[in-house]
Order: sequence, then C-alpha cells, then structure tokens
Amino acid sequence: MLPYIGGLLILAFALASLSRSQLGSSILFRSYWLLYLIYLGPVVILGIVVVLIVLIGLNWRELGAAIGFGLAQKRAMRKRRSRYSFWISLLFWAIAIGVLIERPGSIFNPTQTNTTAVANIVGESETPSNPFLGGRILPTVSSLVQNSWFSIAFLGLLIVAGLVLIQSVRVAMKEIGEMNSQELEVRRKEGLDAVNLAIMLVDDRSADPRTRIITCYQHMIAAVARLGVPVSSDQTARELERTVSSTLMLKGSATAKLTQLFEEARYSLHDITDEDAANAREYLESIAGELSL
Repeated sequence: MLPYIGGLLILAFALASLSRSQLGSSILFRSYWLLYLIYLGPVVILGIVVVLIVLIGLNWRELGAAIGFGLAQKRAMRKRRSRYSFWISLLFWAIAIGVLIERPGSIFNPTQTNTTAVANIVGESETPSNPFLGGRILPTVSSLVQNSWFSIAFLGLLIVAGLVLIQSVRVAMKEIGEMNSQELEVRRKEGLDAVNLAIMLVDDRSADPRTRIITCYQHMIAAVARLGVPVSSDQTARELERTVSSTLMLKGSATAKLTQLFEEARYSLHDITDEDAANAREYLESIAGELSL
C-alpha cells in the first residue's frame, strides 16, 4: 500500500504546484529528479521483495522455530489470546490479494496497462536536460520491470512464508505438547501429595466420620485451587468433581463416588459411620493409584 500512498501524495503536491510552474517558482518545474524517482520505484520495490524472499528462504527453519517457540511461550503465559491480530492480518492479506486482482497486468488480471501516462504529462518529445543523471537509461530500466514480475514475486513470498508457517506450527505443537506434559506431571505430583494428606485426614480418629469426609474432600478442592484452576464457592459438588477430574486427568469412577459420599456427609441428616470413612479412604487410594501410573 505504501507505494500507492506515496504516489498519491506526490501527485497532490504536483497538482498544487501547477499554478506556479514557472522557472524558480516551483521545485517541480523541470524536476526530472521526480521522473527518475518514479522510474526507479518499481525496480527498487521488486529488488526489496526478491532480497526478502532470499533471506527468508535461507533462514526459514530458524525463523519458523523462533516463531513457533514464541507462540508456545505466549500460550503458556496466557491461554486465551486476543484474536484482533488474526483479523487484522487477514484484512491485509485480503487487501493484497484484491490489489493483485484489480491491478491490470498482474497474474490474476492479465489486462495490459497504458504506459504512456508519464509521456503525455511531460511531453513525448521532451527528454531530461541532463543525460548524465539518467537520460533514457532509467525509463528503459523501468520498462524492463513487468507487472507480472510483482505477481511472481508475491507468489514466491507466499511460498517461503508458507514454509515458515508450517515450520512454526510444527515447532509450536511440539513445544506445547512438551509443556502440557510437564504441566500434567507437576499437577499429578501435587495431586498425589494432596491425596496422601487427605488419606491422613480421613484416618484421623480424633474427629467423627462426617467431619473427616468433609475435611478430606475440601482439602482436595483446595489443592486443585492451588494449581491455578478457578474454583468458586457457588459451584456444585458435581461441578467440583468435573474440575478435579479434568485438572488431574482422572478417568476412574473414584472421584464421582467420593463426591457422592461428600454430598451425603455434607447435606444428609442420617448418620455417617466409620464404614463410610473407610469407603472414602478406599476411593482416595484408588485416586492415588491412578495418579501414580
């Protein structure tokens, strides 16, 4: 977009100077340097794109690895990323493709353009006054650069960018998998320590069975909360059960049975016996065995 914006600014400046187009009254009077700049523009832009393609092509593995590692690190720091950057990049890609479609002479629009606009403005018979600064050399060089070359360069940039994207996604998935594995290992270790302490609490004979069951279950919830999982007081016991199971990756039914026993101890009015406390201990041992695998 920058070449088009720059061209519009130069054109606006030129039109504003037409009323003063006399010798010494305008910097655009016989300003052949402006023509040189316009002639060199396509060559410079195409050269920059080619250099960019070469640099990316030579370092696509390193660039992809760096981007992928950065994505994995950002995902580890915050799970939910803003999607504004994705939509903004998508908008610019759409603009770029739209320019290729609308621009005559591009790979998506083979219509040839009229290249006589500059000649009609400055006069076909008039040539720059100082041949040493360019003369007809720069127009000749500029005419060698075809519009289709920009389309080919754009496609080349897409190819090398695609290689970088594939490499970054592969590295990001690998890093995220390793981070998730390490995080799960830490959670299982801390969860196992919490279960062992909960077994000690349910074995404490100084309290009644109802209190022991409620205390050990509340200790499990507190341990999950310390792992950074959001736990609130307005959650039901079943919601807490799903939170514990998903956090510690538990597949067995011991968590559900322990939750059911906690609900009976917390809300029911019938007696809770030592047998219920022994069942709670059995469920905790089952959870500990699953975490130890």
